[in-house]
Amino acid sequence: MQACTRAGIPVVVSPIWLSIARAVWGSRGVHGVLTKAVREGSKSVVSHLLMMKQRTLKVNWDESIVHYDGHGYSKAERLAAVGQLLTNANALLPNSWLELQAVRTDLFWTGNLFDVAHIGVDPSMFLSPDPNRFLEYFDLRKSFVLQAGRIEPGKNQAMLCWALRQTDLQIVLIGSSANWPSYAQLCREISGDRLTIIDHIPQEMLASAYAAAGVHVLPSWMETCGLVSLEAACSGTPVVGSTFGHELEYLQRDAWYCDPADPDSIRTAVISALQAGRDSDRPLGLKERVLGQFTWEMLAIRTERLYQEVLEKI
Repeated sequence: MQACTRAGIPVVVSPIWLSIARAVWGSRGVHGVLTKAVREGSKSVVSHLLMMKQRTLKVNWDESIVHYDGHGYSKAERLAAVGQLLTNANALLPNSWLELQAVRTDLFWTGNLFDVAHIGVDPSMFLSPDPNRFLEYFDLRKSFVLQAGRIEPGKNQAMLCWALRQTDLQIVLIGSSANWPSYAQLCREISGDRLTIIDHIPQEMLASAYAAAGVHVLPSWMETCGLVSLEAACSGTPVVGSTFGHELEYLQRDAWYCDPADPDSIRTAVISALQAGRDSDRPLGLKERVLGQFTWEMLAIRTERLYQEVLEKI
């Protein structure tokens, strides 16, 4: 940004912002609690899980103690630096109105040149995939629980596994665990042979996976929406979103929601979505809205429009 400023080049920032301190509290807190559960048994973490749900657990992280409201976050000075950087931006292009409000609240941004460019999908890729291609290749039965995305604490796959540990549901995780191999192992220790982890597949096969799944779940601490939720919705798959990020602006009343800190909430949402099925009102409504509002073409139009407005003002 400094180089662009010196060169007289305008800068538009797509912040992709959410509360980092609270996300650290949630992701590292759940990771620690479930690691303890695997080592010492489920009874050892009953009180910890209750404190997670009540947002009273204190999380040791990076030689500091982090509270749910962000108090104690050891890198708070970096947030101030990010906020200062944004004052030099000519415009902001968040991917939701909720994200814009979070930038104003967390980073004290007071600019007045902005627009919202919602995340978009490629309908041609995910609209009518063949579910049998994925099922046959990986030897799976239909109606499994799917989560696509990197396998790491921020995405909260271990809590999904914990929430479903006493069911007979098959879980499929599609994503790289290269940065957190121990976290993927934690998921395996929780779910055993009911868990299938697939590192990477081409987009055509991913589309087939969405079509084969009974539900797509993203109980994440780190999403401004979750592109995978929109891709799954485009395939007609029932979607479970998190109450933590900015998903509500996209999914609205056409998804099921779960508290990423509460395994009971996750299990209830997953089972409700599975029981409702693909032909119910919510997945049909969400698919229609994604195709009408959240495509790459719409994203490009909003982005170009703001770029042009910035150029006209310099």
